[in-house]
Amino acid sequence: MNEQSIVVVGRHWRERHNELAFVIRSIAGEASRWAQVSVLVPGNEGRGPDGAFDIETIGEHAHYAWPDHLSPDCVVVVDDLSPEIADLLAKVGPRAVFYLAAHKGGHDPSWRALPLTADPTSSRPFVKIYIPVNPLAELHRHNGFGFTGYQLVLSGRAGVRRDPPPAVAWLTAAFHDSDVIVVENAVASAWRGRALRGTVSVDTRMDLWRLIAHANVCIDLAPGPYVARECVEALRFGTPIMVPVHSGAAVAHAAASEGATFAEPEELLDAAASLRIDATRSATSRSGRQYADANYGAPAEFMTSLRAALSPE
Repeated sequence: MNEQSIVVVGRHWRERHNELAFVIRSIAGEASRWAQVSVLVPGNEGRGPDGAFDIETIGEHAHYAWPDHLSPDCVVVVDDLSPEIADLLAKVGPRAVFYLAAHKGGHDPSWRALPLTADPTSSRPFVKIYIPVNPLAELHRHNGFGFTGYQLVLSGRAGVRRDPPPAVAWLTAAFHDSDVIVVENAVASAWRGRALRGTVSVDTRMDLWRLIAHANVCIDLAPGPYVARECVEALRFGTPIMVPVHSGAAVAHAAASEGATFAEPEELLDAAASLRIDATRSATSRSGRQYADANYGAPAEFMTSLRAALSPE
């Protein structure tokens, strides 16, 4: 494969809070270490700077156009293979197409999904995307709370809510002597015995990392489906994770790190209870950190695995 020409098509490139934007930006940056990378995004603004890249627009929805100066003799990586993007690429005929997400059917069967987690049924390499954390977060707890060892819940809910998520209500009822911290909408709320004890803002990534690093467990109720970034961050800090069943990449992380998945309240409470045992929690912490550091904590592995995944079989 001629690795000198890679074109990244980022439908979600500009969406700062979209997990696909985080992944596609990471892939573009890593690929630029060995190849010439061009970045295409929807819009009509033309060419302009965006971080390390000069991005180029390809028109609006249903009117996408491939830039004349870009050769079709390239490898394309797409964050979200919509039918409109698929139609554009079918006309261009690139040498190879890889995608992170795709609508069902309607595209060339030779185009391949770019795996971000290991598949236990296949030996195909997966992309060990580098997910950084700041180890200094482990040295000092979040300034807004005077305690550690709490059960941390990432709710994923939007909008102002007065009541905690059902999972938090179950936890505070079952473990009335434990603190539960809920993070949603950039606010951390402390609950104990089903009573709200206080709130603090979560203004930076470091704030979130401190909350994660000093938790007994991180329960992510709405993990990102593609790489589950916050779950990996928790594991890199040695914080065990618990996630709902059928929640994408997070399930693979939980299985590989000896974490837990749950579908019913009883399963959530049983898993949380087991992590209140020091020996169990320590073993799970160790396993999770080893897994996350080996697969998502090494920049060199990111480049090696990405090159392997983009190479012909």
